[in-house]
Amino acid sequence: MNSSKKKNILTVLIPLLVAAVVVAGFAVSGRIANNSNTPITNTVSDTKQAATTEDTTSKADSKVNIVAVGDNLIHKTIVAAGKKDDGSLDYNFMYENISSYIKEADIAVINQETMLGGSSFDYAGYPCFNTPWEVGEAAINAGFDLFTCATNHSMDVGTAGIEKECEFFKKHPEVTHIGTFTNQKDYDSITYMEKNGIKFAMLNYTYGTNGIPVPSDKSYCVALLTKDKVTKDIKEARKNADVVMVYPHWGTENSHEVNSQQEEYVKLFSDLGVDIVIGTHPHVLQPVEWVTNEKTGKKMLVYYSIGNFISHQINLDQLCGGMAEITVERQNGEIKITNAKLAPVCDYYKHKGDGYTFSVYKLSDYTDDIAKTSIKYERGATPSYFKKMVKNIISEEFLNLE
Repeated sequence: MNSSKKKNILTVLIPLLVAAVVVAGFAVSGRIANNSNTPITNTVSDTKQAATTEDTTSKADSKVNIVAVGDNLIHKTIVAAGKKDDGSLDYNFMYENISSYIKEADIAVINQETMLGGSSFDYAGYPCFNTPWEVGEAAINAGFDLFTCATNHSMDVGTAGIEKECEFFKKHPEVTHIGTFTNQKDYDSITYMEKNGIKFAMLNYTYGTNGIPVPSDKSYCVALLTKDKVTKDIKEARKNADVVMVYPHWGTENSHEVNSQQEEYVKLFSDLGVDIVIGTHPHVLQPVEWVTNEKTGKKMLVYYSIGNFISHQINLDQLCGGMAEITVERQNGEIKITNAKLAPVCDYYKHKGDGYTFSVYKLSDYTDDIAKTSIKYERGATPSYFKKMVKNIISEEFLNLE
């Protein structure tokens, strides 16, 4: 074989060999999703290699705006509200008054409190929920990119429900879900979302499953809040991500006070180098604060509970949750949180025919005229009540009432 032919063959073979090495490396670490116009959700990437070979100081300045809302808590009355005359289901109406704020964000997060088991099971409300896939589709249409699914209701339809929920998200690769899994590999992997050149690790855990045991042969199906699991995941995430975000399902229901378990895990998160914590489960708001690590001096942003997003709960304080509004920036190679606010949102419902209709408003849009049409208005669900309530819970530094 002459030298020119050898050179031509090498020209072809070398790129192929390099590509093979890269593809093999892709199996090493985590799942990565890019919620851009051309999503690559649930593909795998050698993020560790990328992190060690790329000089972060050479990356361009950039900014990512994040919003996160609380419990998408779908009671049976909400299921019924989406039923049309032809028997089909449509829930887009529930989010139409809030979706403009969701769509403005680079990353929008919702806590899917109830299982998206779909029509494979009877639709059900409290105490063991099963939610139509059409609810998930409406939330996607509203602009949500990331669904946190590890909640105390994750086992309400058993592991079969989790399998159907994961099937739903496989049909929607344009979004990402975390917290429930169908195999050990996904359970052990870290989910990353990359936006505007900034890589986020997204972690979600629940304190428990309402006493319904997770089967020992499928212990991977839901991410439980345990120190071993949390420590392992965060250490791996910290190696590869610019920003580590944890979404714990924790706390005491219907209490504005932070409990001892939350305090214990906040210290652990801080010691492990977490950047942002956004909690759910209490169904009401709890404080927001910066937590400074005693050893490293690193500041961690903590939303202890952002309450409900939509539900048919009836206590006044359950009707006002929050939308976390966070801006993360890279400035001269350094990652910073440059904005941290909470905008209150109002869970609204009124009679419609023999049932109800539901919606969510940002508190700044929830006028007296709208409030007067709410079932709960006569019992005090007024804009002034909610403003007073949130001011008692959320410090002025973090509160956005505009």
